[in-house]
Amino acid sequence: MLCLCERVPRFIDLKFEISDLRSRSENISKQLHGWIESLKNTDIKGVNFLTDKTRKSFKRKREMDEFDLEMKKYKDELEQQLLERERQAGEDIKNQES
Repeated sequence: MLCLCERVPRFIDLKFEISDLRSRSENISKQLHGWIESLKNTDIKGVNFLTDKTRKSFKRKREMDEFDLEMKKYKDELEQQLLERERQAGEDIKNQES
């Protein structure tokens, strides 16, 4: 519809606004498509199949996944700190031997 409006002489003064709306509409459409695809790849069969128990289960799983990710980041940071300390200790030993 916006493509048609862009070409109608009556709306020539609104060409930039129409173009902006068209761009926004395309972005929204792409975002909605992405959400739909992500929903297709979940274990949820549909709203009609969700019960309080399954909602809690999905929420608990999501929270556990987020916690696992947070712990992995924390572990990686600690490993980096340990490696840095070991490297620094090795340099200190070399400096003392020199």
